[in-house]
Amino acid sequence: MPKKNILFIKGTPDDTRVRLKAIQKNGAAVIEHTGSVNIYDYLQSDQFNKSLLILDANPKQEIGGMRFDAVFNQISDPDSHKITLAKLESMFAKLPPQVPLFNRPENIHKTTRDNISQLLHGIERLHVPRTVRIQPVSPSEIYETIEKEGFSYPVIFRQAGDHGGVSTIRIDDEREQFYAFALDGRDYYLTQFVEYKEEDLYAKYRLVVVDGEVFLRHVMYAKEWMVHDKNQLEALKARQVLSSRFNKEIKPHIQPIITEIHRRLGLDYFGIDCHIDKEMNLLVFEVNANMNVFIKTQNSVFKKHAEKIHQALVKMLTDERHRLSV
Repeated sequence: MPKKNILFIKGTPDDTRVRLKAIQKNGAAVIEHTGSVNIYDYLQSDQFNKSLLILDANPKQEIGGMRFDAVFNQISDPDSHKITLAKLESMFAKLPPQVPLFNRPENIHKTTRDNISQLLHGIERLHVPRTVRIQPVSPSEIYETIEKEGFSYPVIFRQAGDHGGVSTIRIDDEREQFYAFALDGRDYYLTQFVEYKEEDLYAKYRLVVVDGEVFLRHVMYAKEWMVHDKNQLEALKARQVLSSRFNKEIKPHIQPIITEIHRRLGLDYFGIDCHIDKEMNLLVFEVNANMNVFIKTQNSVFKKHAEKIHQALVKMLTDERHRLSV
C-alpha cells in the first residue's frame, strides 16, 4: 500500500509576532509558532509522508498547489489566530470532499475559555468553572464585572491568548491594582476559582483526547494552586502509582465524560487540564488543542502514555474510516 501524504498546518498570530528559538549553523532561523500545537516535529511513521505549511497573517498569501490525502490543522488558539483560522476555512472549502481535515477551524473557534464554560455546562461529573470575557480599561471595571456577574472571591484573571500561567493572577479581594496588566480594552478572562487541594497538595492532570479516546499525558503536584513546570514537586512515587493505575482504574470511569466533551466540541485531537477527585469527578482548568504533549518524555514515568498518544494519532491519520465519512 502506498504511503499517505499528510499536510500539517501551522499559523502565525494575528499580531504577526513569532519567537526566535535559535539560529542554526547554516544561518537558518528556528521559529516557535505559539498558538499552533507542535505535532509535525514529533509524529513519525512509515505509514505516511508529511509536509508542513505555515499560514501567515497576510489575507492575500499565495498558496501553491499541493497533493495530500489528509490535513492536520495545528492552529489551535482562537483568541490569537483569527486570521489564519479564517484562511484555513477558505482553503478547506476548495479541497476535494474525500480529503479529511482534522481539527477543523470552526471547531477550534469553540475553544475560547468563555465558550468552553458554556458549551460543556451540564455534563454529569464535570465541573467547568464559570468564565466571562471582558475588555477593561480600569481596575474598577474589573470589580464591577465581578459583582455584576455574581462571582465570589477568589477569582482568576488572565489575558486572552496567553497560556502556561503567563499573565495569570488570583484576585483574592478588591485590593488588587493590576499594575502588571495593560488595561487598554484588550480581551481578558475572569474565571471563578474553585478550591481543589487534597491532602495539602494540588494535582493537575493533563489528559489528551484522540479520536474520542482519552489518554493520560502526565500529572503534576504542587503546594500552590497554579500548578506548572516551575513549581511542581518531584513526587515520583505518586506519579508512578498514578501512571500504573490510570488505564484500569481511572480511564473506564472518566471515558463517558470525555465522550460527551468530544461530541460537543467536534475536535479530533485536544487536551484537557483538570483535577480528578477520588469520586472520579473532573474539575476543568482548560480545554483546547494547544497543549504540549511530546516534549520531555524521554525519562518520564509517563513515557509509555505519550507513546500511546503517538500511536493513536498515527492510527487516526491513516484510518480509511475518516476518508469515507467526510
